[in-house]
Amino acid sequence: MPQAVQVVSKELIREQGALEMKDVLRNVSGVMPAQGEGRRDQFYIRGFDASRDMLVDGMRDDSPYFRDLGNVERIEVVKGPAAVLYGRGSAGGVINRVTKKPVARSVREIAVSGGSFDQRRVDLDFGDALNSQAAFRVTGAYEAGDSFRDIVDSERFVLSPSFSWSPGADTRILLQTEFLHQNRTPDRGIPSVNGRPARVSIHHFYGESSDFANTDAGSVRLNVEHAVSDKLTLRNNFQFSAVDLVAANTRSLGLINNNTQVRRQITYFPQDQINYLNQSEAVYKLDTGLLRHTLLGGVEFGYQTRNLLAAGVTTSPVSLQDPQHVLAEPNLASLPAFIDNDFSARTVGAYAQDLLELGDHWKALTGVRFDNFEQQQDNHLTRLSQSRTDSAWSPRGGLVYQPNAEHALYGNISRSFQPVGNDFFFNGSDLAAIKPLESLQYEVGVKSEWLSGRLVSTLALFDITQRNVVTKDPNDPAGLRTVQTGEQNNRGVELDLSGTLLTGWKVFGSYAFTDARITQSNNFAVGNRPGNIPEHAASFWSTYALSDAFTLGGGVFYVGDRYALEDNVVQLPSYVRFDAMLAYRYKGWRLGLNVNNLGDSVYYESANNNNQIQPGTPRTFMFAARAEF
Repeated sequence: MPQAVQVVSKELIREQGALEMKDVLRNVSGVMPAQGEGRRDQFYIRGFDASRDMLVDGMRDDSPYFRDLGNVERIEVVKGPAAVLYGRGSAGGVINRVTKKPVARSVREIAVSGGSFDQRRVDLDFGDALNSQAAFRVTGAYEAGDSFRDIVDSERFVLSPSFSWSPGADTRILLQTEFLHQNRTPDRGIPSVNGRPARVSIHHFYGESSDFANTDAGSVRLNVEHAVSDKLTLRNNFQFSAVDLVAANTRSLGLINNNTQVRRQITYFPQDQINYLNQSEAVYKLDTGLLRHTLLGGVEFGYQTRNLLAAGVTTSPVSLQDPQHVLAEPNLASLPAFIDNDFSARTVGAYAQDLLELGDHWKALTGVRFDNFEQQQDNHLTRLSQSRTDSAWSPRGGLVYQPNAEHALYGNISRSFQPVGNDFFFNGSDLAAIKPLESLQYEVGVKSEWLSGRLVSTLALFDITQRNVVTKDPNDPAGLRTVQTGEQNNRGVELDLSGTLLTGWKVFGSYAFTDARITQSNNFAVGNRPGNIPEHAASFWSTYALSDAFTLGGGVFYVGDRYALEDNVVQLPSYVRFDAMLAYRYKGWRLGLNVNNLGDSVYYESANNNNQIQPGTPRTFMFAARAEF
């Protein structure tokens, strides 16, 4: 494919003892975590916010919640605009969770883990063939624990049953469901002082003991695939998903009293989102001798709703150096609302793609998608109802040249669009006047196999420009109107490699140089860097099998200086973190020990703004026992 794609396998996730999506994606070049307000997954890809660019088995999964890894087979990151297949989205790319599915054999697995800060977790994975045509699989997990941050804790339960049936040799039906319940303390981190994170203990929590975020998420996916012939395959994917969040937290608004106290706000924000999506596709293979075509055509229909309330009031400050958590639990229903809206969106998309093979050395990929996106928002505070309809074409073209079996040179040009309502959070008065963001990417690269195919690498160079960025109207003192004079240009180099250097010696590494700049804006100086994006970031993970029983491994993760926000006032310093692992295998048993942040370094992982900076986790120990039977 003429595009950079990186895959993190289930084996690597287990080796590193990863518990959250951010732990997995630190292995992938160009992907950086965002704070997500302490209550949802949020990432940047190639310097662009990808919080709504999450997929599950190729279908949109853009609700705001923390995803569990218990039902994950692997995680894929497709770099660059992907609107030609997935519709609206940001310029950076998409993150796709590939789930575990029923297989025609017995699966019996249980894992128990525990470690620092009272962390404990149980994973179950059971499945089998019911007969020659049907199979089932059930995965589930329970996780609970405290945090290195005072007061903060979490508890999560997830269950994912699935069932497959093949009524004939050419037809396969797959039904998957997932249920998740989570209670978590939302954590907005620490404030800044004089352009840097405040010099306070990383354990300090500036919220209250009554803060909470309760999430219930569920989904049902039905996939039907039928091979009409050896050349034509038809498939239909339907998905229903719902996420309900009720949360309240006490957040930092900055410092007062000569930087000795933290000004705070109590915020209550219940919200729910429902998605209905359906994709129908046809794949046709055409061989004309010299030319071989793989043709893809599809249509997509979607309907999404979201209800959002945000209410809050300033409350008593706390000491920066010695925060106390003594406030009485607030009456949330009495807090004044500053956001109260209902949002709905309908999308209709049609797309076509042709992967053309010319001999053994050339491949060409061309595709185009047309989307019609209708959105409406009803603001219950202002009694203002707004709507907008956008139609957009998203083309993509790419070329691959393979001089031999080991190397492939590629290039692509792709375009995407993202309506402002895509984040379901817009609260201005001029939704109807705001055009979608438009992104254009140029990318070239080389994919290679080394050491007789045991080691693979991808080197990519990209240049992405995003236009129609929304900024505040300088002629509107009330801040209710916006203008689209913003522009951002990101260019960079990414390198990813994985494989086996010698028998028993595995490696997985990445490096990214990202030159991200604001090139037009009413809010900040042209030339500023977007928040949370370092110029340099790298990772390297390696394991070595000392014997059939013992495996030793470790890794290093580097992230360069970043700014907390686009105003470039507060800088997060660079850091290096070292991790290590030791595993023992005996028959169907695996015992593992992970030690993360070996040097107990103090570092800052991400920021929501200049007053909400997330410290990184100190040294932690995690022990896991896994049995297959």
